[in-house]
Amino acid sequence: MKKSWIYLGISVFVFIFGQIYEYFSHGVYSSYMMYAFLIPFIGLFIPSFLNNLILKRTVSDNVTLPWKCGIATLSAGSIYKGILEIYGTSGTFEMVYLIIGSIFCIMAAVFLAGGNGKTNKDCESSL
Repeated sequence: MKKSWIYLGISVFVFIFGQIYEYFSHGVYSSYMMYAFLIPFIGLFIPSFLNNLILKRTVSDNVTLPWKCGIATLSAGSIYKGILEIYGTSGTFEMVYLIIGSIFCIMAAVFLAGGNGKTNKDCESSL
């Protein structure tokens, strides 16, 4: 349950960061910045909270590490895209964040579906 609260804290931090950044952006807003907090909230907090509440199963690091990396990449990409929109410009790395973050999340899903997500006796971790 401790990890769930850490993930909620990350979501709250991203929300507060986005609100403060947009407050000082002189009335210019970006939906990518406003809703960036939903990525760690939906991708980390809700699955972890439901797992601790209902399923109560452990998932190995083979699954959790790429999933967390994917969520972090998607969150950073959303914030990056929001910053660029607020400044009224575009960049070359906008799609790179989406592609790499999606690859990490798909890789974690494949590991989980393929049976590599089973818990080892040596290494126990929960999503």
